[in-house]
Order: sequence, then structure tokens, then C-alpha cells
Amino acid sequence: MSNSIKAILLAAAAAASAATMHNIIRYITVEEGIHAFEAAFFRNFFGLIILLPVFARQGMSLLKTEQLSWHIGRALINAVALLCWFSALTFISVGDATAISLIGPVFVALLAIFFLGETIGIRRWTGIGLALLGALVVVRPGFIEINTGTWLVLSATLLVSNSKIIAKHLSGYDSPTTIVAYVTILMMPLTFIPAIFVWQWPTFEQLLWLAAIGVCGTTGHLLFTNAYRIADVSLVDPIGFMRLIWGACIGYFLFSEFPDIYTWIGAGIIVLGTTYMAQRDRVRGTKRLPNDSEV
Repeated sequence: MSNSIKAILLAAAAAASAATMHNIIRYITVEEGIHAFEAAFFRNFFGLIILLPVFARQGMSLLKTEQLSWHIGRALINAVALLCWFSALTFISVGDATAISLIGPVFVALLAIFFLGETIGIRRWTGIGLALLGALVVVRPGFIEINTGTWLVLSATLLVSNSKIIAKHLSGYDSPTTIVAYVTILMMPLTFIPAIFVWQWPTFEQLLWLAAIGVCGTTGHLLFTNAYRIADVSLVDPIGFMRLIWGACIGYFLFSEFPDIYTWIGAGIIVLGTTYMAQRDRVRGTKRLPNDSEV
């Protein structure tokens, strides 16, 4: 089996895992009454448990860094992004939230101009323009009300894009495992603090759902990471569209929610634009940050 086929299968499995996690978040918060902040804490708690064996193999040397303030700042940004994302899923469907979040690569490209000094040619601007047009089709400002959930998804996506810019900076100093270790370890206390104020002890069944969120989130992230490791971003990124397909299908069976035609058209235009951006980066030899964020 070629690396391209392996990458596509890994990305498809990652998309399914992420979509499953997002629907469980909506179920546990809307149907079971667990607050989004508490659910976000448990996502980090169980995610850390899964990754502990990986971290333990490298010992304390894993945490050796001269960029501690950057790691703390990135963890704080990620924590706020996660709280926004989990909260958003209490307001809007998984399909709509996923479609809006596909705009992430555009945010990363624009932020890279200001913080990394990267330049963007006319063709990449074309891709950005296409993606923004798609976002407008999904959100439809002036035609439908832009609710709290939409703003929370946009906020989460923008914050995660900032996190990726910081990760790119950190990659020049620390190993990928160190970067992941710091954000995973630090996010647990950062999400626990807001969770304290809304805490309710989950039942055993609810705890199993919360554990599933952590398992699906961490598994999806690892699968996407491996897909990007063996294939170009321009090949893997379009498979991210399957998050919308999986999310919409699961959401339909669980909540009778399904994105309207404008959401599908807009999401398709976004993916077309971001894929064109990735293709231009590959041609130019520019290493673009992968769109593997769980939000």
C-alpha cells in the first residue's frame, strides 16, 4: 500500500474520530447537562492519561526547554480555544461548527504574514479569497442571525491558528514531543480552574462518555499527525472535509440535525480554497502548518 493511500485512510479515520468526539460533546452537554467547561477539563484529563506512557519513555529530559514562557502562552491560548469550542457545541450543530472551522488555514496564513514575516503571492491570495467567500456562504451575514455559537467557533478557530504560529516558532527550539507534552500537561490545570465554578460530579455512565471524548480527541490528533508525516498537506487537508460528512451524519441520527445546502456549498468552497493554498505551498517548497486541530 502506498504512503498516499495510507495517509488518506489515516486522515479519514481521524476525521471520523474527531466527528464522533464533537457529537459526544454536544450530547453530554446538551442532553446530559454536563457543563462545557467541565467536559473540556475531562477531555484533557483522559487525553493526558493516554499520552503518559509516551511521555514517560523520555523521562524528565522531555521537559527541558528554554522557551517556557512560550509554552505557557500557547497552553493558555489552547485552553481558551477549547472552552470556546466546547461551549459553541451547546449552541449550534456539529455540522455547522465544523463547516465554519474549516476556515482555520486562512487565519494561519494571514497571521504568518504579521508574526513570521511570510509573504503571500497572488495565487495564494486567490486561495484565501475563495476560502473567505466560502465562509461567507456558510455564515451568510445579513441573511441569517449570527448567533453566539458562530462567534465562539470563529474565536476558537482564530485562537488555534495563533497556537499553530507559536508551535511553528517553538519547533525551531524543541522537539515535537516536548511541544505536545507541555501543551497537554499545562492545559489540564488551566481548564480545571473554570470547571471548578460549574462542577457537578458525573455519574458512572457520564464519566464513560467523558472518557470517550478524551480517547477520540487524542486518537484523532495522533492519526492526523501520522497522516501528515507520510504525505503532503495538499493531499491530506481535503480529507478534513470528511469531518463535516461524519459529523453531519452522526448529528442527524443523534439530534435530527443536518446542515443546509448553503453550509455544504460554503464548506466545499472553503476546502477548495485551502487546498489550492496547500498546493501552492508545495510548489513553492513552503512548509505549511497542517490543519489538524481538533476544533
